[in-house]
Amino acid sequence: MSSIQTKSNKDRRQFWQTVIETWQNSGMPVSKFCKAEGLSEGSFYNWRKRLSGQSQRNKQAELSSPAFIEVSMANRDHASLELVLSSGHTLRIGSGAESKTLSDVISVLRQAGLC
Repeated sequence: MSSIQTKSNKDRRQFWQTVIETWQNSGMPVSKFCKAEGLSEGSFYNWRKRLSGQSQRNKQAELSSPAFIEVSMANRDHASLELVLSSGHTLRIGSGAESKTLSDVISVLRQAGLC
């Protein structure tokens, strides 16, 4: 299938999706809506069925896929303290840090308004 045909199919699909949404919001019977818009009722019903089938397949795919997936994280023993700063940055401090160093770091962060 050429790219021109593909684009044309996408355009038609989008056109009919818009038509059907407009009809749904109009509150008109299909026959009156199609007559007012100069559309074939047969084409309208055909596209409504096609697009409805597509949305049903999408819903079924969503229902069949799991809502959650299992994620495993590597064990990271090298950081014993993790600070999330108000800026969104994360500061990881290893288990070997001295208390004086930690105190100095927190003091500087407070002065900068980051914690």
